[in-house]
Formats: sequence, structure tokens, C-alpha cells
Amino acid sequence: MTKFSRRQFIITAGAATTGSLIAHGCSTGPSNSSASTDSASNTVPAANINPADAPEVTTAKLGFIALTDAAPLIIAKEKGYFDKYGMTGVEIAKQASWAVTRDNLVLGSGGGGIDGAHILTPMPYLISLGTITKGNKVPMYILARLNTNGQGISVANTYKDLKIGLDSSPLKEAFAKSKSSGKEIKAAVTFPGGTHDLWMRYWLAAGGINPDQDISTIVRPPPQMVQNVKVGNMETFCVGEPWHAQTVNQGVGYTALTTGELGKTIQRKLWQCGQIG
Repeated sequence: MTKFSRRQFIITAGAATTGSLIAHGCSTGPSNSSASTDSASNTVPAANINPADAPEVTTAKLGFIALTDAAPLIIAKEKGYFDKYGMTGVEIAKQASWAVTRDNLVLGSGGGGIDGAHILTPMPYLISLGTITKGNKVPMYILARLNTNGQGISVANTYKDLKIGLDSSPLKEAFAKSKSSGKEIKAAVTFPGGTHDLWMRYWLAAGGINPDQDISTIVRPPPQMVQNVKVGNMETFCVGEPWHAQTVNQGVGYTALTTGELGKTIQRKLWQCGQIG
């Protein structure tokens, strides 16, 4: 019998889940968001698993943050894909923030935490290296990229007349004016050193705004972004969907750019400077 560690099996199960989602994601049938996985119409038949390839464990606790790119985990649970491949005891647990996700991964389910998660790049690398876990090196495996260049940066309606886009420079004077009147100018990201942090810093710096001196770069969980803008607690933020759409729908701000657009700009500048071929 093939032997797997608990974490390695989660990888195998996750890969199978991804394959199933790709294979069945466009199948037709009635949609019922409140349907239980016990419903016959909402359950995937069990796979014919060779006993030699049966999972070493049948349980796993997997975390997620309220973002659209957590959909594969949630759909796999609701549609019964985990059960299909022998993981009949999988639990999907909502996490309060990326910091909480990190801490729970270190604990593991045996310690009251989680075994794996939908997670922000580059956290798996930083956790494996012990960089963000006080030297505690916890091995991590990346199963799939759920979102590449699909983040965005939104700005409060206070700056709507400036028509901010890829060029953040019009904010330099506006921020300086507000700061001189005593207001603390804040730009929010979801985790220090994460991709949102890097995107925000590059975007501001390219417009002449020092993210460490001219403003306060703060950390907020994704679900808190819109409310913070609504109450005037920050001017701009970088996160994934659905929080940009919510910012627009609630009439408190607008999306200045997607990180895909920003990435293309960075690539073009590097090419012009001869840094890439």
C-alpha cells in the first residue's frame, strides 16, 4: 500500500478536487445555494478507489478567508467532491484574517487549528522558512494557484474627481494637504509582506508617495476593507474580490486598477530598462 503523510494526502485530495471541479464545473443542473451535501441531487457518487490508494486519513480541517478565490474549497465541500475521493470528514472553517490562518496552520488540527487553507501568496513560503512564525518552520505545499493578477486597488470617493488609475501621482498633493491639516492618511493591505502589500507599495512609490513616510500603511482583514472606507478610516486598499465590487455597490469608492494592469506596466518598464528579455 502506498503510504502518505497527512499533509501529503491533503495535497493528493486537493489535486483530485481541482480535477473534478474542472471536469464537472460546467455541468448543468438545478442550482440551490442552501442545498445540503446530504441531498441526493447535490452529491457526487463515490469514486471506485483502489484499496492500495485509499487515503491514510479521512478527515482534514481546511481554512478559508471570505474571498471569491476560496470558491474551490467551498464548492468541493458543498458538492461532495471530498467524500467522493474518500475524505469523508473534511471540515471547511472560515478564518478571521491571514494572521489567524497562519497561527492555525502552525497549530494544526490536532492542536485546535487547521491542516491546510486557501492562503495568500507568499505566506506558504514564509511559513516554511519560519519567517513569519518566529522561526518555527512548518512544511507547506502549494496545490494550485487560485488567483493570479486578479487583485485590485480601490480608492475612496473623496478622490473621485482626481480619476485615479495606474498613475497614483495625483494623490501625492491630496494626501499631503490632508496630512498637513492633521489627518492620518492610511492605505490598507491584508498582510505585511504579502502580495497586496507589495502591489500597494509599488503603486504609491511610482507616483512619488513614500508608503513608509508620507502615509500609514496598515493591515486589515479583507472583509473589513469596505467598512473602513465607509467610515473614513482609510483612503485606499489592495485586496481581492468581492470587496472592490462591494465598495462600488455601496457607493463609498471606486476601483483604480487591477493588479494585472499594474503587473503589465511593471513588466514593460523592466523590459524598457533591459532588466528582462
